[in-house]
Amino acid sequence: MKIPSLKTFAQIFLLASMLLAALAFQQTVERMQELGIDLFHSRWIFLLAVFAFNLLVGGLIFWKKALTDIQIPRASKIRAFALILFGLSLAPLARTFLFGDILPQYAPTLWLFLWGSLLAAIGFTLLGAQTFPAFLFLLAAQGVLYQIYASLAVVSAYPFSIGYSEASRHYYASMFHAERLYGANLPLPFLHPSRYMLLSLPFWISSLPLWAHRLWQALLWIFLTGISAALLARRARLKGWAFLLAAAWAYLYFLQGAVYYHLQVMVILILIGAQSAKFWRTLFFVTLASLWAGVSRVNWFPVPAMLAIALYLLETPLKEKGWRYWLPPAAWGFIGLASALLAQFAYIQISGNAAAANFASSFTSDLIWARLFPNEIFSGVLPGITLVSLPILLALAWMLRGATRRIHFLRWLALTAMLDLLFAGGLVVSVKIGGGADLHNMDAFMVLLALIAALVFGGQLKTEAGQNWAAGILPAGLVFAALLIPISYVIPRVGTFYAHNSAASAADVKTLQNYVKQTSGEVLFLTERQLFAFGDLPAARMIPEYEQIELMEFAMSGNRAALQKFYADLNAKRFAVIFAEEQKFVMRKEGAFKEENNVWVRYVGAPLLCAYKPMETLKTANAQIFIPRPNPKCKNPFEE
Repeated sequence: MKIPSLKTFAQIFLLASMLLAALAFQQTVERMQELGIDLFHSRWIFLLAVFAFNLLVGGLIFWKKALTDIQIPRASKIRAFALILFGLSLAPLARTFLFGDILPQYAPTLWLFLWGSLLAAIGFTLLGAQTFPAFLFLLAAQGVLYQIYASLAVVSAYPFSIGYSEASRHYYASMFHAERLYGANLPLPFLHPSRYMLLSLPFWISSLPLWAHRLWQALLWIFLTGISAALLARRARLKGWAFLLAAAWAYLYFLQGAVYYHLQVMVILILIGAQSAKFWRTLFFVTLASLWAGVSRVNWFPVPAMLAIALYLLETPLKEKGWRYWLPPAAWGFIGLASALLAQFAYIQISGNAAAANFASSFTSDLIWARLFPNEIFSGVLPGITLVSLPILLALAWMLRGATRRIHFLRWLALTAMLDLLFAGGLVVSVKIGGGADLHNMDAFMVLLALIAALVFGGQLKTEAGQNWAAGILPAGLVFAALLIPISYVIPRVGTFYAHNSAASAADVKTLQNYVKQTSGEVLFLTERQLFAFGDLPAARMIPEYEQIELMEFAMSGNRAALQKFYADLNAKRFAVIFAEEQKFVMRKEGAFKEENNVWVRYVGAPLLCAYKPMETLKTANAQIFIPRPNPKCKNPFEE
């Protein structure tokens, strides 16, 4: 990357700040309307005036072409450090103490972050650094720190779930230690087994509290993503500051999806072990990663082989090899896919799940194509993945100018076909009911795109003549956009650590303990089963069937057999007490996740409320205690 002049940097910065000021102005006005704030009788008018001033002055500067050669005057080191400290603290302090929940939209804080980073970069310039490189490294360093902070912010001793079934993940992880924890050999999870395998590791240490398990998950996000990002920069043969900047970019890029940590296990194995010139070594690591994919998600089955094949296509010229060139990637692809299928089959056999159809629930779920476009829960999968991918695609187009004739077209065709396949597959999975709230189902496409871009950027693309293709110098604006866009995804997560009323939550746990102790019959917990895993409730009383996430999957996939069994148990009053989130009879016609809400109400909520009635509501969790109704007459949802 060529370091731009201060004038060019100022132009790039002004354009970015004007765009963010416009978005911040719009989002602030929308928030004021939501809160019913009168613009002319509120201090918010000053905030809007600042955004408008940025737009007006920036527009005038460009219109008048007023930017000339810029000189930063000298200043004392004390002033330089004060400027750095003020600039770096501007966004986090505003997010934590000024905006907070009042103005949660990302653009106002991102605008402050941008200006704060400029002030800090000027401070470093006063100390002898170059302004634009200092600005880029400040963006990258702050973005990484914000991501780490956001991962750690949910580490809490709060005994209930933070968000929808958050703590239930640790209950599912406990299933791998069920015989020791619950005194019975219970079925293993059928959803995301590899994720719960990783989360299960702290259970080897007895008596670790819930906050320690939350910390472990945060460390999985931080370190597995960080290792993957560093290995990607190393595979691109980058050194020094280029290595650090590329690794920081990859870390931020992966987490804006987000690419889940159990997928990063596969990426790490391939980046460590795949060597294009060593067929058997690569086959071993492809097989190993594919076995992991087989106990993860169906749409990840081909990913390890595809990553290895992409490395081969980038690093190995076709030359005169003809059809023999395609034998290694064909073998890796076939054996990788077979290994994933074998691992899934083996896991199903040992999991203890009587209904193997549960593992195929994603194939029978409804598709909500509207999730591709802006909706109540997200800006839309298509706009989102376009925004995330566009700087990378433009950078590739720039770096590959003139390379098309130096690289065999079949190599381009194979790389493009794999990208297209993962892109299309990610879109389909994203619109499955229950998805589309972010870009995490586009993860495989994002990883492959990052792999290709990093190796081209590092000069690891081999021409047919066996030479490394010189990627050239990337425009400064593209590098800036590639860093700023993933930072915009983490800005909303900056805030205070999760806080709770420990006395009130302890009282709610005590209430549940009393119900379990005083009830002679079976007590079913649809949610919050981590209370059994961590000793808050007697493990022997835990009933493994009908956990909330599983019931939701049954409802979304229309799993009639599993739900009919649930209805039979409800109508037979099998459970003396049921603990579940607050339920509703009425379906919603609008709002976020209305489709998911409605299938839950139809297939779970309404049948539960028909057979059982709420007895008591907890104060610190959205949950109630239900007891059987005397003579319920409940309709079968499948017969309505």
